[in-house]
Amino acid sequence: MAERKGAWAGLRGLWPELTILAVAVWTRLWQLDYHSFWFDEAVSLRWARSDAGYLWQSTLPLIQDKHPPGYYLLLHGWINLLEPLGLAYSDWALRLLGGLLGVLTVVGLWLLARRLSGRSVALLAAALTALSPVLVWYSQEMRMFQPATTGIVWAGYALLRGWQGQRALTRLGWWALCVGAFTFALYSYLFSAFVLPAAGLALVGLWVAERQSRAVAGAAGGWRRLLEGGGALTVTLLLFLPLAHSAWGVNASEGMPGVPYENFGAQLLRQLQVMTLWRAPWLTAAVAPWLMTWLALLLLAGLLLRAGRGGDDQLWLCLWLGGPLAVGGALLGASDTVFAEDRYFLFLAPYVLWALARGAVAVGLRWRPAGWAAGAATVLLVAGALPALWSPERLREDWRAAAAYLAGYQQQSPGLTAAAFSHAEYTNIALRWYLRQWVDEQELPVFYPYTGRVEPGQRAEVEPPVRGLEDLGMATLWLVQSHLEGVDSERVVEGWLDQHFPVVTEQYPAGIQVTGYALRHRFAEVPPLADSASWVDVELAPGLRLLACEVTTPLVAASDFRMHPPSGWVHVRLWWQATAAVEQAYMPDVQLVGPEGVWGERLYRDGEILRRDPPSQWPVGSVVRDEVDVNLNPATPPGSYPLQVRLRDPAGQEVGEPVACGSARVLPP
Repeated sequence: MAERKGAWAGLRGLWPELTILAVAVWTRLWQLDYHSFWFDEAVSLRWARSDAGYLWQSTLPLIQDKHPPGYYLLLHGWINLLEPLGLAYSDWALRLLGGLLGVLTVVGLWLLARRLSGRSVALLAAALTALSPVLVWYSQEMRMFQPATTGIVWAGYALLRGWQGQRALTRLGWWALCVGAFTFALYSYLFSAFVLPAAGLALVGLWVAERQSRAVAGAAGGWRRLLEGGGALTVTLLLFLPLAHSAWGVNASEGMPGVPYENFGAQLLRQLQVMTLWRAPWLTAAVAPWLMTWLALLLLAGLLLRAGRGGDDQLWLCLWLGGPLAVGGALLGASDTVFAEDRYFLFLAPYVLWALARGAVAVGLRWRPAGWAAGAATVLLVAGALPALWSPERLREDWRAAAAYLAGYQQQSPGLTAAAFSHAEYTNIALRWYLRQWVDEQELPVFYPYTGRVEPGQRAEVEPPVRGLEDLGMATLWLVQSHLEGVDSERVVEGWLDQHFPVVTEQYPAGIQVTGYALRHRFAEVPPLADSASWVDVELAPGLRLLACEVTTPLVAASDFRMHPPSGWVHVRLWWQATAAVEQAYMPDVQLVGPEGVWGERLYRDGEILRRDPPSQWPVGSVVRDEVDVNLNPATPPGSYPLQVRLRDPAGQEVGEPVACGSARVLPP
């Protein structure tokens, strides 16, 4: 009984740690599938779903991919674990690997900071790491940046435990973990190599500090542990050598040579913002300088002020932060892109947050209210930047929305066969990944790649399979464009299609442009329509009959922040027939109406069907497909609304009376 009470008391004493762990799990697993996979994650999928041997041979030289195979192999194994569970195509399950590694980062930093800085600093550092927007973001992304961060944190912890170990066998285990964690980080992300000099100097610093204090612990002296740790780092370096030469070539090819340490102070401030408040929407131009100045001062306090223990943690932080940043600044001379992306130095974020926590505690030792205020304010600011991660404004490439629109359109179009075209392999992977959730690939095949790269002085031409699509009997072609730079920078494919075919619709999910083209719009008779189609069969002008209407988006939101902000569009397909020669180039006007008046008006496009092929050119008896988008007022109240169609003559004058033509339901916001 006493033992149970003792265990329960021990757990109660750990409630701060357990709370922080729960927060770390919650932030990293919350809405793991909110963002759809984007281009870079499609790259990870492509390699991870390859044979392990092929993956290793193809990525190790850093030619086909600039990242080495470590993370891809880990993801490959994770997919194999998910396969028997039927989860290998689950966004949430695939990203769970990164989320768990993100939680391990929090645990590793807490263990490391507790040994060097004490419990108070460790708790605050772990809390900031658990809430860090940039670390949460990359924990939920299927890329190597967070896994490499986890490897570096645990390599540092293992290095410290190896140094502090009393028994030789225990130290050997920690040195082995240090080698393994470092090697995984290096073979996942090349910039991890920037930490190796810092690790070596930290080991020497521990040895010097021990000699100065004359506190040699256990039977093993400082020299023995220095040699052991040096051996572990040497093994790590030797394992990294096969990548080192290629890594230098990749870094140099990423940009133009620059000036070492150019604008280095500004780069450091930017890195501080990335690793703390990142892209908080409230971090305006008026507020940012004040907050970043305060955080910079708190960081300096963490690096320079004593915080109740020896100076080992100060030295550690200065080396593990300053070393990689110094290497990066020097490499600006080889490539001006070293600091170009927020994620490049993500592996330093835990150490930055540790330094901030140490600064708050150091201030608190001198004036407790100030320390509490600094710590609480930092936690609140970091936490306040988190919610924006799961907002439409932060969508990168919304392939799920793009695929859902195409699938919904095709499900409402049983008589119109279609195909999609994407320019490159990785955009094709992302598009097909989500299309397969709604439609069979045979119903909506995806063609790629565009092979029309143009050398200087040559004329750009559209290559197969674009030209061949019109011979496949398809009625609709969806051009899905993203990441065109270096592939189709001049938009040759889009220009060729614009020249040859009328536009059906245009959609703009984040990072993507979806354009529908009518490869066929004239028919001998009306093809099979969806069950929801409205058969009208009424003459709206001499010789011009409206046969039927189809609403391909029967459910729509008045405000749309994913496909075409700020308003929703109702897509309507009209089927016309020329029963006699039509004398004028009539244009239909489509409106969404309610008791209060008109809530939606049609959009007009230069390349739409009836502008390219007006009714006055139709052969008698021909059936013509017409496609219209009705733009809603964002204030449209929820409810069901009828759609009305009427004609206008070339002068814009209304012809005849409007005709009811289906309905759409506006959803609550």
